[in-house]
Amino acid sequence: MLNMGAHFKLIQLKLLWLQMLAWGTLFAPLCVTEPLSAQIFVGEARAVAADAAGNDGTSPHKMPGFSISVDEKKLNLLDDYERYVRHRMWEKALTTIKELSETKSTSPLLPTTEGFLVDAEDRIFMALISLPAEGREAFRLFFDGKARKQFEELPSQSEFKTPQAISDAKKIFSQFFLTSVGDDVADLLGNDAFERGEFTRAARYWRLILDHHPDTNLVEIDINVKYALALIRSRQSDQAASNIQVISQQFPGKKITLGGNSADPVVYLKSLIAQEPVKAAPSLNLADTVPRLISQPVKLQQPENKPRWKLTYLDKTASQAIVKSQTDYYGRGKSYLTFVPAMAVDEKRAYINFYGVCFALDLQSGKLVWRNAKFTDLGKHFSNYSFHRSSKLKQYHITVSGNTLLATLVPEKEMNQSRAAYRLVAYQADSGKTLWTAKVGTESFISKPLVEGNHIYVVSHAQNNKLIKLNSLSLKTGQKEWSIPLGSVVSGNSNNGMQIMPVPLLQKQGDSLFILTNNGALFEVSIPLKTINWVFRYPYKSNQTNTNYYYYAIKEETELHTNGQMIRDQNLLYFKEAGANEVYALDLSAKKVIWKRPVKVSAQIVGVDQKNVYIMSKELEAIDRKSRKLNWAVSLPVAAGGLSALIDPNDAWVFTSRGIFEISKTNGDIVNIYRGSDLTSLGGAIDLRNGLLICVSNQAVTAYPISTQQSKKDVGNKKIAPKNSNLLNN
Repeated sequence: MLNMGAHFKLIQLKLLWLQMLAWGTLFAPLCVTEPLSAQIFVGEARAVAADAAGNDGTSPHKMPGFSISVDEKKLNLLDDYERYVRHRMWEKALTTIKELSETKSTSPLLPTTEGFLVDAEDRIFMALISLPAEGREAFRLFFDGKARKQFEELPSQSEFKTPQAISDAKKIFSQFFLTSVGDDVADLLGNDAFERGEFTRAARYWRLILDHHPDTNLVEIDINVKYALALIRSRQSDQAASNIQVISQQFPGKKITLGGNSADPVVYLKSLIAQEPVKAAPSLNLADTVPRLISQPVKLQQPENKPRWKLTYLDKTASQAIVKSQTDYYGRGKSYLTFVPAMAVDEKRAYINFYGVCFALDLQSGKLVWRNAKFTDLGKHFSNYSFHRSSKLKQYHITVSGNTLLATLVPEKEMNQSRAAYRLVAYQADSGKTLWTAKVGTESFISKPLVEGNHIYVVSHAQNNKLIKLNSLSLKTGQKEWSIPLGSVVSGNSNNGMQIMPVPLLQKQGDSLFILTNNGALFEVSIPLKTINWVFRYPYKSNQTNTNYYYYAIKEETELHTNGQMIRDQNLLYFKEAGANEVYALDLSAKKVIWKRPVKVSAQIVGVDQKNVYIMSKELEAIDRKSRKLNWAVSLPVAAGGLSALIDPNDAWVFTSRGIFEISKTNGDIVNIYRGSDLTSLGGAIDLRNGLLICVSNQAVTAYPISTQQSKKDVGNKKIAPKNSNLLNN
């Protein structure tokens, strides 16, 4: 047996002529970056990455803000390995990568150079397969014998079923993928994942063979077909169509055996796409926190100056209590006067959560169906609300799923308790009957609940604890099924010195859950595996508290109750968090920042179409998705929370303190102003459901009948209205 030093003497002799040819580029960057599937990291665009990670190149886990621990020992080894690779010190590099693979991690995440923290095993694996040609040959010469021996000890495909066999195969894959058996073990694992229904994972294994084993002994057309099948089954139709095109070009007229019969793979795969047309990442898949894109132009019916219905919930008692709280020194920084309650809508009813008073309205008549408390009772419990820790307006949420309504709230009788927790309460949507109240220790629920099937996903934290957790609860009982600790937040302080927790935003895409912490971190969590896939970290500035209570100036973002928001369009994700002054565009498949752009702290993303990202504060702005340039901006009389907009093919619709504004998407001109009937409100949120334009203000809910059918003549002949016009009265 040769020792490691002897091995490398042979390698150096064999590669001497390569070194002579490459002498002129000896000091060039040597780490190759190659495209992979969406589940693994790809390194490129270093300049953008350095900017994303902070101007000083700070590692993402060391940025100010959200705290995530990493395995420092493994991180140091990884740094050593990449330095050895840059200097072609193969012996030290391979010794280090071997130690990296065999050392047990104390943390599941490791940072990348793109501002991401990814699965530690994936990060090490990517470091391995990024070896340049010389390093790969050195790796294969040194480890091939050991890898082949371990591979031969694996059971055959027909017996490849036991957890131990799969575990052994995954170990060979992660440690020895670049050896001559790496493609074989990846194919075994791909077949096993496909049979288990883990199609995305199977696609990853076969894609790696195609990308990193050009000399594979496997039948290349078979690997391509299996890869396309896995993409189709995981509903990634666009990527599958691209791979089918590759098959038709590289293997024209080639047949494969399917079910014992010879078949044209291109025809067969295209037929499967036709049967399963849904994409894994539908274009502009907006969560219910963002109004949907409207496929037809909207037109308000304006012959009468009356809505379909209107309900005013802000009675005199509550109004006086809110005014009193607002004038209190401790209440000046919370903007109770501009608070617009959360709303959820289904096909039959609209549901409102107004400081814990939850009620349902019939969507067509506006009739009050039920309520969990009287509006007049709210004022009785509001006397000292501004002072206490429980007065966190952004933590009032409401979600409807089937006949279950979920609300996060502080019960009225607890509103004046200084350490009241936000409860998660389930009601029957049709009757208002209380079904259960979630009890997860001393947890306070801070995010809007997200429902998928029989499961509820919601973020919580224990009182006086900055560690936040993702919880999965049973929709039927409210009992906790599992939880994942995400990390520790940097909590701000209110002007009375009370802790203010961020309000995370949850969105689900396939088997993944995206969590925007609004505290400097964006997560992707695998629901089936109950693990964190990756975290994107970006600079976070903690709120500075103004302790001069007598002269406290309300900030615009406080007045507008600006929330963080994210919208995904296939592999692109646009987000801007509350309290931040930048909007980001991320490529999720490549794990990199496409662009970022400074915006107002008070701005919130309210929509995305094929051309623009729309953000709103006291003006609506259209930012070009490709160039990130400002296409247009228009000032609006926005004076309350509920920042939102409806985006139809021609226009954007915004509910303001002076009515509903119709704004041209072409240039930002104001097309029409519909004054409406909520004349004394400050404006608020807008939504569209069942032919009704629903507006929620700081004092009422109003529904206007609309038509989504317009003739081309109507659309083409729109005129720009004067800003003070009241077309609804004409």
